[in-house]
Amino acid sequence: MSATARDDASPARPPGRPRSAEADEAIVRAALALLAEDGYRALTMERVRERSGVGKATLYRRYGSKEELVRAAITHLNSDIPMPEDTGSVAGDFAATAQTVLAGAARTGALTLMPRLLAEVVGDPEMHKLFSEHLVEPRRRVVRAIVERAKERGEIRSDVDSDLAVDLMVGPIIYRLIISGGDAAGIGNPAEILGAVLAGLRPR
Repeated sequence: MSATARDDASPARPPGRPRSAEADEAIVRAALALLAEDGYRALTMERVRERSGVGKATLYRRYGSKEELVRAAITHLNSDIPMPEDTGSVAGDFAATAQTVLAGAARTGALTLMPRLLAEVVGDPEMHKLFSEHLVEPRRRVVRAIVERAKERGEIRSDVDSDLAVDLMVGPIIYRLIISGGDAAGIGNPAEILGAVLAGLRPR
């Protein structure tokens, strides 16, 4: 095969410099920090550019608007939440999942951002949809599966509405997260919280 043929067969490199992973990370982290500090309405592309230290062209080449940037930033917070291995009890399953979620939230900065986002999404349908799709529903899906597993074991009554059970199990943690301002220490022990809830869910 000739050099010309080999050249023709090689994939063409897209024009311009390759994207920088460091710049991507800096932009997302800057957006998340500003969202936690001042909220969605006060966020501007210029403030993100200043905080991240990237050039204007670098920022707008990745995100054409504030909405696009915030969508990417919130998606970044959603690390995969695996279904825990069967620990033999609903308390063990729930505690394992809570530990995974809280560790991931602390790593990404979601704990400090969550109270702010919860307040902001109330009056913004688009933000509410984004928040629900990427942060709320993935976690509810896992807890819902834990509830179904507990029903099969006989730990939770079979007639209990699974979504209501999820609300009862997760609600106290979300409430404590809000009133503590995102301080993980203020949440308490998820297993102890669940113990207080289970009295009303157990078979009689």
